[in-house]
Amino acid sequence: MLKIDKVDTLFDHVVYGDDANDFTYYIMPNAPTFAKMASGGLAMRFVEYGQIREDGGKKFGGFIAFDTELSVPADVQKKIADDLQKKLAEKYKGKTVPKVAIAPVLWTDGTVELLLSEGGALVEKIRGAGKPSIYGKNIASFMVELSELGTAIFKETLSTGSASAVQVVYKMNCYMRLPEMKAWGTWNASEFYSFFQDINTEDNFWSEDSYTEVVNSSRYKNDVTKTHFDFVQAPNLSAEDNAKLESDIRAIINKQLEAAVQRNMLKEIAEVDPNTKELREGQDIEDIRRTVNKSQIANVRVEWSEAKAVIVNRNPQGMLPTITSLKDDKNKPLKWEDYYSKINLDEFLKTVQVVMRVNADFANLPIHSVEVKIRYPYGPNKKVQEFVFTKPDDVAKFEAFVHEGKRDFTYQVTVNYKGATFKQVSEEIKTDDTNLTINVDDLGVLALDIGPGDLDFAQVPRTQVTVRYKHGKQPVEAKFNMTKDTPTFQLRKIIGKPRTEDIDLEFLYTLADGRQIKKTDKQQAKELFVDDPFSSTKTVSFRAAGNLSEEIASITVDASYTDAANKYNQKTIVTLSSEMTSFDWTFPVVDETLGEVKYSVTTLFADGTSKEEGEKVAARSTILVGKKLDQLEVSVVPDLLNWDELKLVSVSLAHGTKRIDLRFKPGDEEKSWKLPLTDGEAPDYKATVTYFLTDGSRKVVGPEVKDDMTLFLELPAA
Repeated sequence: MLKIDKVDTLFDHVVYGDDANDFTYYIMPNAPTFAKMASGGLAMRFVEYGQIREDGGKKFGGFIAFDTELSVPADVQKKIADDLQKKLAEKYKGKTVPKVAIAPVLWTDGTVELLLSEGGALVEKIRGAGKPSIYGKNIASFMVELSELGTAIFKETLSTGSASAVQVVYKMNCYMRLPEMKAWGTWNASEFYSFFQDINTEDNFWSEDSYTEVVNSSRYKNDVTKTHFDFVQAPNLSAEDNAKLESDIRAIINKQLEAAVQRNMLKEIAEVDPNTKELREGQDIEDIRRTVNKSQIANVRVEWSEAKAVIVNRNPQGMLPTITSLKDDKNKPLKWEDYYSKINLDEFLKTVQVVMRVNADFANLPIHSVEVKIRYPYGPNKKVQEFVFTKPDDVAKFEAFVHEGKRDFTYQVTVNYKGATFKQVSEEIKTDDTNLTINVDDLGVLALDIGPGDLDFAQVPRTQVTVRYKHGKQPVEAKFNMTKDTPTFQLRKIIGKPRTEDIDLEFLYTLADGRQIKKTDKQQAKELFVDDPFSSTKTVSFRAAGNLSEEIASITVDASYTDAANKYNQKTIVTLSSEMTSFDWTFPVVDETLGEVKYSVTTLFADGTSKEEGEKVAARSTILVGKKLDQLEVSVVPDLLNWDELKLVSVSLAHGTKRIDLRFKPGDEEKSWKLPLTDGEAPDYKATVTYFLTDGSRKVVGPEVKDDMTLFLELPAA
């Protein structure tokens, strides 16, 4: 895939490298120009009316019909390829040099516009396909009917000089791979304890006995936490969305690091008891020397990386050249008279003119050719004509005399497939749209490009992708094994009728440890990017209940998540205390709706006793642990209110289905709300406060989820 940061400029063209190898390149086209017909001439016609046409108070002097293309000229592409080949030869000096491959930019969609003001002084009407072909040279067709003044100006600017007055803007979208985003966090902790004791006892015969004891102990602790983020702005996201994405990534790293630190927290090294009575009296040892050294080290590192594939907008634009500034295949200037005509208006208005093209990459599809039969069924000059298309750049034109003002016609499409004995023939379709585009989905072919999206091959070394489409004349099922060495595939299957339904997808992920995870999906798009199976996250919140400052020393929670269907497990151990009263456990999951969380709790009280609670299945995402409250009591305090600005304050409190409304007027004291809690209920509530101001306005704060037992009312700043 095109990599957004592997970019160079060669021969005034932006060239991107590939994310998978160093010899595939993508050249961005610079500016639109006139498309060419199969005969070599320009796909352009300027018609001047012999007399002014009036319609609805507007005056028309003529029209211009033309096709534009957005592509890289063949000679420029060759120069760029040769230059890149020289750079590769220098890089691979002394080794086998790979051959440069120029790949087409994978456009997902796009539009094309003319910078001409419809209904202005120059232009009265603009008709166009609005969308380029996407394949091949990105051809787009236009017809512009001009005012009397516009006809004169366009005739002059298109036939003389080097630049016309026609400006074209292509607004194209393509997939690009962003640079890899990385984030990591580390925690390094160490503890050292040293104890020294020396006892010397002397029994003297002529003097008093002597006893000497030296005791020395020291303790050293250290822990360091570091986090690092290399964030890449996604060009298709707003500044707010980029900021939210960065915040989410930081939260994930910090939570994972916090959980890992909890699991690896060093236990306090017990001090050595200096009492030597047992040694001296029980074992009759007089001289004692003890040296004790204890060390503990814990290191934690968590990492995250992702190289996102994003849709990036590119807008090549420019002014079309004049006809006389261009040259033909023999390097001779084009002649204006070959593209200009002046017609009798009465005769012209008696014709219907249809421009046709097929929006399909013939070289990369099992399509040999597409036949389009157009029939104008009215009047003595009814007409039937067939056209054959074999390239995405082929453009055909149909013209018939109009009978009694009827401008509709019918067309029928026949698709001839490569290596197949049957063909697809459509029903006759009635329309009056004179810009006729046959799209690839109408041609009875299932075309799907498959590649890795946000997929970590180190974590998921193999993914089996199964593609099914059962709505064609013949069902399609294909399997692909995606690995680091074979990451991309193309599916091109004949289904014999237009593709109108979703493609069914099945992914069998094989993880690095041998486990397998299966997921299913549907899509309509022609590009499939396979993402990591852990595309969802689940958050379980543990909240400590009880008096953690005096009654409870700590609460240890041992939690696990099990997705039996996918044989996927996660585990964490966290200790809550007065320093950390809550913990949000966030982890990746295959599907948020699958799996169950189980947890057991050990509460250590300040007096040294403990209480163990057996394993339970979590019934909600917020779990209250410890000494649970048997009732919720909220005190609402109005002491911070300035009643010079207020007439009334209404406080709405809700816990589940239970609620109460408290109203405060000047002079009111504190009010409270009490209600019993059932086992396992979190002591939180929703609060909505409405402030009624003396100027007749009001301010509403909330609803907000709170767990504070005291709610202070204060008018928010303007």
